[in-house]
Amino acid sequence: MRLRSLFFSAAAVASVLIATQGCALLESTDSTKEDRLCVPGAYVFCRCADRTPGTKLCRDDAKSFDACMTSDDGECVGGEIDDPQTNEPIPDDRDPDPDDEEPGKAGVLDSCPGKSTAVQPGQDIKLEGDTSTATDDRKGRQGACAVGAGASDHVYRLIPSGSGSLDVRVQGSDGLDPVAYVRTTCDDEASQVSCGPPSANKSAQLKLNVTTGREYFLIIDGASASAGKYVADLKLTTGSFCGDGKVDANEACDDGNKVEDDGCSNNCRSVNGNPTSGGSCAEGGHPVEVWSGQTVTGTGSTNGYGNAWNAPSQACDPAGSNSYQDHIYAVTPRATGNLVVTLSAQSGVPLPNLMLSARRTCTSATPATSNMCANNGSAGAGETMTFPVTKDTKVWVGVDGGGITNNKGDYAISFRLQ
Repeated sequence: MRLRSLFFSAAAVASVLIATQGCALLESTDSTKEDRLCVPGAYVFCRCADRTPGTKLCRDDAKSFDACMTSDDGECVGGEIDDPQTNEPIPDDRDPDPDDEEPGKAGVLDSCPGKSTAVQPGQDIKLEGDTSTATDDRKGRQGACAVGAGASDHVYRLIPSGSGSLDVRVQGSDGLDPVAYVRTTCDDEASQVSCGPPSANKSAQLKLNVTTGREYFLIIDGASASAGKYVADLKLTTGSFCGDGKVDANEACDDGNKVEDDGCSNNCRSVNGNPTSGGSCAEGGHPVEVWSGQTVTGTGSTNGYGNAWNAPSQACDPAGSNSYQDHIYAVTPRATGNLVVTLSAQSGVPLPNLMLSARRTCTSATPATSNMCANNGSAGAGETMTFPVTKDTKVWVGVDGGGITNNKGDYAISFRLQ
């Protein structure tokens, strides 16, 4: 095989060099090998502080690693902890050459999770294979990629070591008219996140944003039950984007996905929804980032939460008798100025009797001042409060029930830094 020939040639060259350089070279080589902790570009086992298993990438120096990452949450929350398996290579009993797979026998490329492939930023990656002997296990989700139904397919488990834009181009030959698609769960058709339909020149192209350390499954399929050889070229260009889990300039939020109404909109500009974090100080509060001169909008509700702030602020309720449900926002101002918070009705939905309050310490109403409260209106009326904030110093804003009855419900909210 080609790979084995290259290996033999390299070995032959190495033997000549050793013969001509003598024992000194052997000693140097052995010493270098002993200093290495890992194979550059390979992933090893690691464990997060919450006991979740993960992987980390061996760097080019063969002595250090990137951060420990999990497939679901990205970088470990709380960091990495020691484990008996730490730094052990990820088990890999796969055949490195797809041409060596026996016809009719399922190999690594023919079943989930597929062949593990590290995707490093800025590097050109070439994948070659032949689907002729593969089985038909998968198909693209509805639309242009669904034409792969009934065709043999190959699977690659991609693990990017950087966040950014991944370009994939697949060129088919020997009868293959390729279709390419990417899933976030190998055996779940509904998890498809990108599609490269067939084209007139027997190629398929796609582009998608990927996040460091998360798994993506590239499936190379055939249109109209076609099969044959292919060459897939991949390249990852790093850069920030909405959905990478990091809040960039002018983003109001970024929860690491592109799902609507889960607390952050799919464009990272609105704080729509009612995430678990909005339920209490212990959960941290519903995160909001506000940049100078911009208005962040959102829709939410107090219905699904408990009574975290039984005294929203001394100004609103000095006796601390409030027992209504509340929705808590953790607001980070990205400039020093005045934060203007406005509560209003959602379109077509009556506004309950709700009030606004703010705190500089989430668990205590004591630091709140009179301008950090708005409880002036009745049912159907909005509320607005304005108070000074300091750049990068977090404040907490609560939407709570107002009046003497248990008021709760849906609302619209906005945050403006001026």
